[in-house]
Amino acid sequence: MSDFELIEKYLSGKLSAEEKKAFRNRLLNDPAFNQEFQELKDIRLSVKQKARQDVKDLFNEFEMRIEKEETTKDQTVMKKVISIAASIVLIAAITYVGLTNSSSLNNQELYDKHYTTYNNLAGQVRGAATEALTLEQQAMVAYDAGNFEAATEALSQVVTMQPSAMNYFYLGVSQMEIGESEEAIKSLNSVVNNFSTFKEQARWYLALAHLKNNDEKAALGNLAHILVNKSEYKEKAEAILEDMGLSFDETEMDNGPVVQVEQRPRERNTPDGSDVDNTLGQRRYQFGVVTNLAGDKEFQFMTDDPIEDLTEGDLAVFMVFEKSRGKGRSKMGWAFVLDKM
Repeated sequence: MSDFELIEKYLSGKLSAEEKKAFRNRLLNDPAFNQEFQELKDIRLSVKQKARQDVKDLFNEFEMRIEKEETTKDQTVMKKVISIAASIVLIAAITYVGLTNSSSLNNQELYDKHYTTYNNLAGQVRGAATEALTLEQQAMVAYDAGNFEAATEALSQVVTMQPSAMNYFYLGVSQMEIGESEEAIKSLNSVVNNFSTFKEQARWYLALAHLKNNDEKAALGNLAHILVNKSEYKEKAEAILEDMGLSFDETEMDNGPVVQVEQRPRERNTPDGSDVDNTLGQRRYQFGVVTNLAGDKEFQFMTDDPIEDLTEGDLAVFMVFEKSRGKGRSKMGWAFVLDKM
């Protein structure tokens, strides 16, 4: 099997557990192979994105051609021919890029499009024998080489001895790389809960991890937090929202009564993760429904930064994500609650 075929099988999820382990070990020990892997991964994503755009452009061209034709019997026949051709092209495109909807992406596709591995800004470790490196350095060597399974194993031990923001953050990203989104969420929550550094990065990767986990509301909560706080990831968050068909203006606020609110866990004094010994990686979630003052629009909300003592009947200040449900139809919304009045 050629290296190209091997990489394609890995990216398509067709390797066994043992084959994946051998593949990642080779990434660690063969720099040329690792470089080829990174290049092919980037090319593969670019091809998928280009295919989606080509399909959209093709249909736009067909529509323009039909509109310009006069209404004749010949033109009616032409419409049928073009429609059949367009259908064939669409079926081929769906088969190739895995689309389920030509106008929007599902959560997995959003994740695939917007996820990129975080670059190790701490600097690569060079010039020392492996046995002379600390466990933390070994973890970062594995991370830099793309051996995220080894990085996860090492960092899981490191955080028990050195529970720093950096170690938890790189552990979370490594867990995302090997498909452990639930564990990644716990690691990234640990950063947000307990440390002042890496919070912006953790919020961004939390949004992606929640998308991977098919929890759209939790993802939106983190994306809203990024936008409202003008994080360095603001443009990336806006790009995801655009692909989701959502508009969000952080300068426009609305207010209205809370008609439903719940919190998990329910106990008011339940730690949010700051107690390292017992609740590391856990967070409290607050969710419910708010309406505008007129009472003719209602919006669901969810946040992992609960508003203290928020109860039904309180007036809340919030901003709304809006999503068009089709031409000429009403819009649906989802709120990000900022505070109570």
